[in-house]
Amino acid sequence: MVTGTVTDSSGAALPGATVQALRGNRVTGTTTTLPDGRYQLQLQAAGSYRLRAQLEGFAVGTVTLQLDASETQDFQLGLAPLNDTIVVTASSTAESRASVTESFSVFTAEDIQALGSPSLAEVVQQVPGLNIASTGREGSMASLFSRGGESDYNHVLVDGVRVNVSGGQFDFSRISATEIDRVEVVRGAQSALYGSGAIGSVVQIFTKRGSPTAAPRVYGSFEGGTFNTTRSDLRILGGAQQRIDYQLGAAYRGSDGAFQEQLPDGDRFDQSSVDGSFGAILGDQIRLRAAGRYGNARGRAVGPMVYGPGDNGTLADSEDYSGHLTFDHTVNTRFNHSAVVTYFRNDQVSNDEISDPTYNLFAVLAGKPGTIFPNSPRLVRLIDQTTFNTLAADPSELDAGQFLASTPYGVSDWPYTFASEFRRNTVKYQANVTWLSEQVLSAGYEYEHDKDPLLERDRTAAGFGIANHAYFVQQQFVVADQWFATAGIRVDDNSRFGTEASPKISVGGYPLAITDGAVSSVKLFANVGRGVKNPTFSELFGSAWVDGNAALTPERATTIDAGAEITFDAQRWLGRATWFDNDYRDQVAFQYSPGWGGDGIPDYLNVDGSQARGIELEGG
Repeated sequence: MVTGTVTDSSGAALPGATVQALRGNRVTGTTTTLPDGRYQLQLQAAGSYRLRAQLEGFAVGTVTLQLDASETQDFQLGLAPLNDTIVVTASSTAESRASVTESFSVFTAEDIQALGSPSLAEVVQQVPGLNIASTGREGSMASLFSRGGESDYNHVLVDGVRVNVSGGQFDFSRISATEIDRVEVVRGAQSALYGSGAIGSVVQIFTKRGSPTAAPRVYGSFEGGTFNTTRSDLRILGGAQQRIDYQLGAAYRGSDGAFQEQLPDGDRFDQSSVDGSFGAILGDQIRLRAAGRYGNARGRAVGPMVYGPGDNGTLADSEDYSGHLTFDHTVNTRFNHSAVVTYFRNDQVSNDEISDPTYNLFAVLAGKPGTIFPNSPRLVRLIDQTTFNTLAADPSELDAGQFLASTPYGVSDWPYTFASEFRRNTVKYQANVTWLSEQVLSAGYEYEHDKDPLLERDRTAAGFGIANHAYFVQQQFVVADQWFATAGIRVDDNSRFGTEASPKISVGGYPLAITDGAVSSVKLFANVGRGVKNPTFSELFGSAWVDGNAALTPERATTIDAGAEITFDAQRWLGRATWFDNDYRDQVAFQYSPGWGGDGIPDYLNVDGSQARGIELEGG
């Protein structure tokens, strides 16, 4: 039996605090403090336990205890940082938000519900320095741009499985908010931990999961609106015997679209997903977890509608599968290690089965042909052919600076089919050693193999599959529980692009530690890192509409940021300002090939690069 008292830093009792006893990964006992702050925890066997005391608004207290008979263990909890939570993505180890020195944001399930966000895209667009751009209507692709970078500069993980297709592309509208338990976003180059693609940000989505100590629970929701729009989800989750947790859920959204009546072929979009996970604790030290997710989207590619009737006979379908099997072993309080095997598959197809009749456009434009914005030509109004002929015969009816334009050869399309298949297998091992109480040394190895089976079948040239071996090491330093630093490097040995080394350093701390004063904390932080992004399969090997360039080299970036975070009124209010400077090099650009002297088909090339600088402001 363990007894004791939980108090705050002034010695006042904290009623309602939760006290847990853990052996390795398994919770063996839980109790709650009484009105006078006292607790009593009955444990079945002697041995080594980790006791944890926590209460909302206070920092978590943890201690290791050797239980031989009855023991007394008191806790004194200090104030927690505003919205304190455990963050995993910044260092690939669990750490308190207070000790994270990277530029990061965390959204819990409660935050997402308060936002009313229907999809991941509407969650991450709340992050300073990040912008979401969609290509059109419901179901169109939603791309993320981080701190002036490209849309494929983001490394996206779902429960630890990388879900970008070749080169980094990811559609942020394809994950429903009802699937999400937590989202973590780390800005800046993170290739020191995550390798290729982590050049602008890392976004990690943690889906819902059960708890070994929770009873079974079933819940769901249904929403409906105009244009036959519906959103729904259903989920069951829970645990058993304090050793097993499980979760199974499904989500759906669909709509006829706002322009259904204007399109002869319709614009229906449907998206659904199924995800599940199962976890088990073996003994006290080993945790196994298996999880999987399937998603599909069915829509149409009707094209621009402003100037014409839209394209008929089209479809734009996609399917993706992801899954992982994870082994975690906590040997003792100083050493733990993990191994994970992941799989990701993405299939996309878009086609046009009908060749639509040719139509012509006639318009009045204003501006100066051949110039750039703001003097470039812009549409004034569309006109019919009769009006066009009248104005062409008598241009005096046009205002100053206006001129006529038409499509003399008409606007037409032709039947086509475009398909892509992408597969990724990954194996990763990581070991963490804690020394001098709080210093954590991590090291590991990751193998990744990407391929496109369509290229494998259709191309005779080598290079459709790319293997990557990576080795990484990271050291986290803590000084006086107030100052923090992380230094790491990853070396990637790529079968196509050779060897790349990506270092990173993060430092920060509290000149004014957390208090309950008017100014309750001041935190400073700074980061510098190197990022790398390999070219996509399309950029390397081309397609029916673009030439590939097998000589492309990886894009690279050096990112720097620094900032300050200040909280007020006993951690009730927060203000944060961050300055960043990103230097992108060897960027892959799209260029048109001339019809005379060239083959007339566009291609790709590496260019010098670009720079992006800015300031991010947050408050709440």
